[in-house]
Amino acid sequence: MKTLLSNDLNPTLPKWQQPEKVAGWVVMAGAAGAGVYYWGQIVPYLVDIVFNSVKLGIGLGALFVLFLLGTNKRIQTGIWYAGQRVLRTLAGIFVNTDPIGIMEDYIANTEKEARQMEGEIGHIEGAHELVKRKLAANETQMKEYLALADSATRQHEKDAAEAYASRAAQILDYNQRLQPMATTTANVTVVMRQILKAALRQIDGSKFKVGLLKDEYELVKRTSSGMRAAMNILRGDPDKKYFFDLATDRVAQDMAQQLGQIKQAMRYSQEFVKEMDIQNGVMSEKGQRLLDRYQKGDFNALMDSTKAPVSTSVAATKQRSDDAYSSLLD
Repeated sequence: MKTLLSNDLNPTLPKWQQPEKVAGWVVMAGAAGAGVYYWGQIVPYLVDIVFNSVKLGIGLGALFVLFLLGTNKRIQTGIWYAGQRVLRTLAGIFVNTDPIGIMEDYIANTEKEARQMEGEIGHIEGAHELVKRKLAANETQMKEYLALADSATRQHEKDAAEAYASRAAQILDYNQRLQPMATTTANVTVVMRQILKAALRQIDGSKFKVGLLKDEYELVKRTSSGMRAAMNILRGDPDKKYFFDLATDRVAQDMAQQLGQIKQAMRYSQEFVKEMDIQNGVMSEKGQRLLDRYQKGDFNALMDSTKAPVSTSVAATKQRSDDAYSSLLD
């Protein structure tokens, strides 16, 4: 009876129409479809794994950098000085941090105040001139009222005379009250002129002093720069000196290690030479004894006694090999 597993099932059908072949193709097609379907779900997962691994590496690198920043004294010192430099630069945008510049700014502000003071003196002098003119005008007006009062009195016009006399008295009282103001403005003008003169003299002295300090400061800076270069040559730059000392210590350590290796090699070679000398001495003594026997005629007897039989057993052969190795070691 033929079964599905028999080899002669449908022998006349082509191979691609046989049941086992069709089933194999179906299974392969299903596996390929499942692979394509699940590959679309696996790829995003793999991509996420790769990018998360990259992010993890970046995060670990950042943590390592932060660890170095927190533990390395040289890096901390460099960051501290860099921060001071940045803050000083930012402050220099708004505030002049140069000492010479600060003094020049002070002189410029003083000159500005002196110009303002000169303008105020001009206003006060103008007010004083107005007071003087007002006093002179009032005095002229008062004289006119008195003349009118005198004329009215001669004409027996008592009311008009009293009115003119009263106006003259009011003007006199006004001038008496205004006169101290005129005196004050005159005194203030004189004092302010003296203060302005002293301030201008002080400003000129300050300009001369600042100019001298500026020249001296520039000369000192150039001299200090040259001397700093000389001291760097004599004493060495601190940072470069530090690395120089590290390199020197490294070279010294390497030299010490290599010298130790050389001494060890010399000890080994010395021991080897001694051993070779001993072996050579032993061989020389054996050769000398052999020469003495040869000269005495004992060499042939010695060679006859050392000849081994041709046919020997395995045990004898092994014993001779051991004896030969023993003689070599001797």
